[in-house]
Amino acid sequence: MVRSLFKLSIRNLFRKSKLFTAINIGGLGMGVSSFILVTLFISDEYSFDKYHKNADHIYRVVLDFNSDGTVTNWAKTSAPIGKYLTGAFPEIEQVVRIRKNPGTDLLTYNDIQFYEEKLFFADSTLFKVFEFSLVRGNPLKALSSKNSIVISEQLAQKYFNNEDPVGKSIRFNNQVDLNITGIIKDIPSNSHFVADAFISFSSLDDLLGEKRLNHWGQFDHYTYVQLNKDASPKEVEKKLPELLKTNAPEWVSEKESLFLQPLTDIHLHSDRKDEITINSKESYSYILGTIAVIVLTMACSNFVNLTTATQLSRTKETAIQKILGADRTQLAIYSLLESLIICFIAALTGFIAAYFALPTFNLVTGKQISFINIGWLISLTLILSVGIGLLTSIFPSIQALQTNILQVTRTGNERIQKSTFRTVLIVFQFSTSILLILCTMVVSSQFTFLKTMQIGFNGENIIMIPIKDREKNDKYETIVNELNQLPGVQGVTFSSSTPACNNSLTYTYSFVGTEIKDRSMSTFLIDENSLDVFGMKLKNGRMLNSVSQDTLSEILLNEAAVKQLHLSEPIGQLVTGKVKGKVVGIVENFNHTTLHSEIEPIIMYAYSPTYRFISVKLNDNDKNIGLSSLQKKYGQSCMTDIRLNTSIWKVKSSSYIVLNLNWVRPTNYFQLSH
Repeated sequence: MVRSLFKLSIRNLFRKSKLFTAINIGGLGMGVSSFILVTLFISDEYSFDKYHKNADHIYRVVLDFNSDGTVTNWAKTSAPIGKYLTGAFPEIEQVVRIRKNPGTDLLTYNDIQFYEEKLFFADSTLFKVFEFSLVRGNPLKALSSKNSIVISEQLAQKYFNNEDPVGKSIRFNNQVDLNITGIIKDIPSNSHFVADAFISFSSLDDLLGEKRLNHWGQFDHYTYVQLNKDASPKEVEKKLPELLKTNAPEWVSEKESLFLQPLTDIHLHSDRKDEITINSKESYSYILGTIAVIVLTMACSNFVNLTTATQLSRTKETAIQKILGADRTQLAIYSLLESLIICFIAALTGFIAAYFALPTFNLVTGKQISFINIGWLISLTLILSVGIGLLTSIFPSIQALQTNILQVTRTGNERIQKSTFRTVLIVFQFSTSILLILCTMVVSSQFTFLKTMQIGFNGENIIMIPIKDREKNDKYETIVNELNQLPGVQGVTFSSSTPACNNSLTYTYSFVGTEIKDRSMSTFLIDENSLDVFGMKLKNGRMLNSVSQDTLSEILLNEAAVKQLHLSEPIGQLVTGKVKGKVVGIVENFNHTTLHSEIEPIIMYAYSPTYRFISVKLNDNDKNIGLSSLQKKYGQSCMTDIRLNTSIWKVKSSSYIVLNLNWVRPTNYFQLSH
C-alpha cells in the first residue's frame, strides 16, 4: 500500500503539479538554508572556549580602576597580581599570565623575516590551564626556561618548511635568540584569543625589566586562574581585596577592585577595556535566531496554504479514492507522503545551498565555520524535515478526510468553503512580512543616521599604514615630506591612534592646581598635521607644535575632557603624569570608539617613539593614483615581493583603507632619499 501511495505521490508532484512542487521546494529550501546557517553561527558563538577540559573552572581575573570617581573596567591586570595569586589560596590550582604584544614583533630565521601579530608571552603553566595540544615537545617543560618559544604548525611551515624546528633558534626583534621547544596545534577559531606562538614569560625579565613587571599600575597582562572543582568563585573574590592590602602599595587597594570572570562568558558577555580580541554579543544570536525561525515559519505557512489551495482542485480525486475503498488511514498516509517528499527534497536543497553559501556567510560574519564534523547538523536537518512534513500534512489530511462524496459529485456544486485556519496563516504571513519590512526600514534609517551624523572627523580617502618598525620614528618629518610629494597625496600624519578605531592608548595624568589626581585618560599621540588630515576642528587655542623646544610638552584636550574634568580655564592648564606639559588648545569632540559609547575625555600631544600609524589622505579626484604611488613606494622599500592585504570598512560615509604589510625590510619605512 505504502509503495503504491508513494508512486502516486511522485506522479502527482512531479507530473501534474510541477509549478506547485517547485515553489514549495524553493520556499522551504530557502527557509531551511537560512536556519542551518544561523544554527551554525549560534552553535559557534556558544562553543567559544568550551573545548578546554576544565573550562567550567577557569576564570579570568579582571580589574575595575577607580580614578577620582571614574571607573574603568579593565580586561587586563598588572603582572604582580598573577605573581601573588600563585599559592595564595587553596581554592586556586593554577595561575597563568598572558601578555599580548602589539603586533610589531620581528621574527628572523636565517634570511626569512616576518612581523608577527599574534605573539604572546605566557607562564609555564599555560598548558596546565588551557587545552592547547603540542605536536612536538613536553607541555610541562616547554615554557619553563627563559628565552624559549612554542610555535604553531602554521608558523613552523612558514619559517622552516619541512624541517624540524624543535631545538633551533629564532631571533626576536633583533634582541634575543629564542629556543624553539615545541610545536603547538593551530588554536581553534572558537577561542577568545588565537596565538601563533607563546614565549616564556620569564623572558620579559630582560625585555621589559623588573621595574615594569613589578608595577601595580601597569595593566599589561591577562591573568587566568583555575579553581578546584568544589571552589566557589564568589568566595575567592571576597579574598582578593585582602590580597591587595597585604602585597600591594596602599593606593592600589583604594583604587583597584578584582573580580573573577568565567572563561566561557568572555566571548559573549565581556566588553571591557583592552579585550584581548573583539568580543561578540549574545543579542546577535537572539536576533539572528528569531529571524531564522520567522523565515522558516513563513516558508511552512506558505507550504500549507499552497497545499490546501491545491487540495480544493483535488476534491474529486479524493472522492473517487473514497468510492474505490480508500479509508481514512490511507488518505492520511497519502497526504503525509507528499509532504515528506517535498520536505526531504527541500531539506536537501537547503543543505546544499547552505554549503555553497557558507564562505560568503563567513566573510560577512567574520567566522571560520566549516561543515567538518557535522553529523549533528545532518541529524538536525533530517529531524527538521520530518517535523515540518508532519506538521504541514496535518491540515491537508483533515481537509481530505472531510471531503463529502455526495457534495463533490453533485453537478454545479463548486463553491469553495472558507477555512479559518488558512485565514490565520495568511494573516500571519502578511503580518510577518510587514514586520520584516519595518525592520528593514529601521536598519535603513540606522545606516542613514551613520552616514549623516556628525562624528567630529572626516575619514574619507585616508590610508592607514601600521608602523612595524619604530626605529625611524624620530625621522618622521622626512617621511612626511617625501610622502607629500607623491602624486595623489593630500596630507600625511603620524599618530599612535586613529579616530573611530578604538585603538587609543591609556595613561594616567594629574592636573596641577585641581583635585584631579591620577586620572586615567584615552591618549592620542599626534603630530602637527593630524587635525588637518582627519578634518578635526579646534574650538579654542591653537594647534600644538610637535617640535617645540619648550621643556613642557604642548597638549590638546577634547571638549569632553574639559567638561568632565570641570576645567574652568583649560588653556594654560599644567598637566603631569605620563607627560609634563600645558594645554594649548581644545579640540571639538570626535568619536574615537564605536557610536554605542559616549565620547570620553581625550588628551593629545606629540611623542614620536610611540607613533604606531601613518595616515595618508588622498585627493578625492586622484585616489587610484595616490594608492598606486603608495604601493610603488612600499615596493621600492621592500626590494622584494610584498604580500599586500587591503581591507576597507566604513565609518559614516567615510572609508579607511588599511594596508597591512606582513613583510617589510626592518631598517626602513620606505626607501628614503638622502
